[in-house]
Amino acid sequence: MKSILLITLLLLICNGAISQEQNIYMGGQVELTEMPNGGIINSKAPESIIKTMPHEPNIIHISDGIWSIEGYAHVNCAVIEGDTGLIVYDSGNDNVDGQKFLDVIKQLSDKPVKTIIYSHAHYVWGSKVLLDGSDDYTIIGHPKLNQNILESGGFGGNIPELAPVFTSRSYEQFDVYTPDEGPDAPLGSSPLGTNEKEFVPVTLPVNNKEILTIDGVKMQFFTDYHSDTDDCLTVYFPEKDLVINNLYWPVYPNLYSLRGSVYRDPLPLIEGLRIIRDIEPEHLLSTHTYSVSGKENVNEAISNYHDGLAFLYDQTLRRILLGETPNEMRHSIHLPQHLDKWPNNQRTYGELSYYSANIYYNAMGWFDGDATNINPISSDLEAKKIVEGFGGRGKVIENIYEAMSSEEFAWATQLSDYLFKVYPNDQKVRQLKADALRIMGQRTMASIPRSWYLSQARSLENKVDIPVVVMPTKDQVLISEPGNYVDMLRVRINPELSVNTNKLLVVEFTDVDKNSRFGLHIRKGVVEYVSNLEHYYKEIDFTIKLPRSLFATYFIGEIDLQELVDNNLVEIVVGNKKGITELLMRFDQINSSETRFKF
Repeated sequence: MKSILLITLLLLICNGAISQEQNIYMGGQVELTEMPNGGIINSKAPESIIKTMPHEPNIIHISDGIWSIEGYAHVNCAVIEGDTGLIVYDSGNDNVDGQKFLDVIKQLSDKPVKTIIYSHAHYVWGSKVLLDGSDDYTIIGHPKLNQNILESGGFGGNIPELAPVFTSRSYEQFDVYTPDEGPDAPLGSSPLGTNEKEFVPVTLPVNNKEILTIDGVKMQFFTDYHSDTDDCLTVYFPEKDLVINNLYWPVYPNLYSLRGSVYRDPLPLIEGLRIIRDIEPEHLLSTHTYSVSGKENVNEAISNYHDGLAFLYDQTLRRILLGETPNEMRHSIHLPQHLDKWPNNQRTYGELSYYSANIYYNAMGWFDGDATNINPISSDLEAKKIVEGFGGRGKVIENIYEAMSSEEFAWATQLSDYLFKVYPNDQKVRQLKADALRIMGQRTMASIPRSWYLSQARSLENKVDIPVVVMPTKDQVLISEPGNYVDMLRVRINPELSVNTNKLLVVEFTDVDKNSRFGLHIRKGVVEYVSNLEHYYKEIDFTIKLPRSLFATYFIGEIDLQELVDNNLVEIVVGNKKGITELLMRFDQINSSETRFKF
């Protein structure tokens, strides 16, 4: 079977059927272009994205009382007229987006915005502005949305303790470390937004297939189908023959986010697209792509998008059955021509090459079936031995130059990484890796890999610092449940420093009305969080009493341990300052500005 598969793969390569996503890194022809901001980019990227994503402000009058506000921000804004007010779907990335939308809305109607529907957790940040100071409003959203915002700021992590890592990696993904002008400038603005933003929580969570009439407008909600977050909300307006959604994108669905997130299961997205197709709406409005009107046009759009997604999922499972590993699938799975050519299946956001690996890992775990990979040597030792095997630093550099001249940029990048692991502070080595990464970034069609390539290239050149973590703001800590961030201290315990420790520390907040006491039982390298101290078996050894805001500044690293315990707002109720200080020294002190950098 393996020989048959190998012959098949060779035929695909010979016939030029291997995805351009891989060819462009290994000798494939690429035409580069310079954007108005000076950014050097694969010329096909801007040509492709303009076909499916609005870039110029435009107000589309869909039908009576329905508008799609497109091109004013990174996200569209749908407006539906109700009896007494307006219903808005998505509020933007920040207050600036909200103001842009509000300015347009006031041109459309004299009615105030009374209802806001969140498509998902990414575009909830302009609501305060849209509501224009009114207290008479309803915010509709998925039941999970409020909690997702509290735990990860909407970045999609399923482990709240790791939110600072998700944030840091999001900065790499969304061009925070690339300049506004020059060769490394991005294709568009960062969707993260750098302006002031405020979250207005969901006041009316809805369930799957629930039907409600809001301000005279009948709508049905679908919550079981999602794309890039697990809190997506699709809305069907039966009396208006309209569906608004976050399932149909201007690009191929981002089935794996390089920043890390919960597993993005293609099946709920596939099923959600079928739901839209079977409704047969006259109008389809989406978070990012152009509106579509006409039942046949909607059917064609949804069908081609659905089939592109279903193809990848089913072919990934097929190739697992044929014995392929995730790395092999990167080079063997590509869309058939008719799906590849559908504009909204373009890969100008993420790359098809790493989506199948995410499906594989969810289905099979990290092990690819090769016994060699059960106990490999460390990556640093591997790099050292490979550099030695090539004949040392000089020989590896020669091979990197040869790979670059042959336009084998992916191989040059891998070689430079081996060298970098052995000589991380050698600026010539750092520049070699930066050069290879920059070329990879310029050749890719996809904005996400491009940002990663260029961000790390700039870090290697000492132009930017990329921290491992970006800590939450003080406000983010304070809007969470009071015990959440006390609980998160668990994962900071240093086992070497606490292997002989058996102490129960209680943190009591002076500015919390109820449930103000939370325990941390430090027990021989492990910390157990105790939310209910009343019946806990261990006697309390230390109690520190302080305002929650002061604890927040300590947690995020704005003040150090000594500054915390010396603060006159801190009261030691049980134990003494010296004992508490020594106990807390067993925990890592994390500060974004002092954390180690990646490169």
